[in-house]
Amino acid sequence: MLELQRWQIEVLNDRLYPADPGGIAARRLLALKRSDAEKLQAPQAVNDP
Repeated sequence: MLELQRWQIEVLNDRLYPADPGGIAARRLLALKRSDAEKLQAPQAVNDP
């Protein structure tokens, strides 16, 4: 079962992000956007009502 899921993820990943330079650039841009979004999240205060 896990082997099938791993294969499905690899196939989807190959379709979404081909190994050509455009696909590599798209992966890097997505990673940058995700890291920026994580940095911008406001911390939650413990004592907020």
